[in-house]
Amino acid sequence: MPPSETIPRHVRLPRNRLRSIATRLQSLHRPPPSGPLPTEPIDVVCISDTHGTQPPIPQGDILLHAGDLTQWGTFSEIQAQLTWLSNQPHKYKVIIAGNHDLLLDANFWIEHPERWEQAMNAGRGPESKEMDASKTSEDLNWDGLIYLQDTSTTLPFGNLDDGEPERTITMYGSPFTPQHALSAFQYPKDLDVWTSTVPPNTDILLTHGPPWGHLDGAKKSGCAFLAREVAQVRPRMVVFGHIHVGYGTEEVVYDTVGQIQEGIRGGWAGWPGLAKMLAATMWGRALPRRWRERVRKTTFVNAAVVEGWEQYRVKNEAVVVRI
Repeated sequence: MPPSETIPRHVRLPRNRLRSIATRLQSLHRPPPSGPLPTEPIDVVCISDTHGTQPPIPQGDILLHAGDLTQWGTFSEIQAQLTWLSNQPHKYKVIIAGNHDLLLDANFWIEHPERWEQAMNAGRGPESKEMDASKTSEDLNWDGLIYLQDTSTTLPFGNLDDGEPERTITMYGSPFTPQHALSAFQYPKDLDVWTSTVPPNTDILLTHGPPWGHLDGAKKSGCAFLAREVAQVRPRMVVFGHIHVGYGTEEVVYDTVGQIQEGIRGGWAGWPGLAKMLAATMWGRALPRRWRERVRKTTFVNAAVVEGWEQYRVKNEAVVVRI
């Protein structure tokens, strides 16, 4: 019998059974209540994968761009997008790069000059080509934008006259995605670059690519290591793009059952975890919800605004989440 017929019988079937039981338990689970919105909520406006387009952006308090500002990643393209974003009226504007934003990944365009040459010759006029050949990322004018590259920022809100903000939002941003073709900010798919990377106090996680299993398309193109980190940190929001067809939102509660379910789906939890999941499900059904500790939900946002991979057209609106 060919190996392809024996592998599912001995390896994949038990894993499928594990996932099936976990899914059934998840459907029976009564998650704890989420906390109420603050008295003065914050509107977070999310966009990603504009690829040189400049779609209308709704009002809000924070504007997030989750990478792929451009199509080719040259200086002139990136500067045009930065200028557009900096002219928006939002109190804070936070951005990361994506795999198309070549100039911002100095190691990439130095190591792959042929790819950089291709970007430089991609159909722009002589003035833009001359500018792109003479400028580096150090010459970009960020003009009030907050750029994150494996770094965090904390944004204060409320009356700051007495020096103490009424509320703060802490963000961590990273442009890196699993390797696909020859692009910037990428890592081998089997390399764990995420474990213990995101600070535990993170409210909003801004990444270019999605976590595995969350708005990452039919092929499940997200990163499982990132999904495991999200389940551990439990941020209020995870904002990304990269997979254009995954546009949308999803809400997850990472209590004990939710965390184990994520682990079983992603492959890093097994039968012992299922036993713990069963106990937590039974406890959750026995204990009245009003007696249980509140757990904040995590909202996933795939904010890719364009469709297609070559002829980029704006299809999707910005996503606004109130927190």
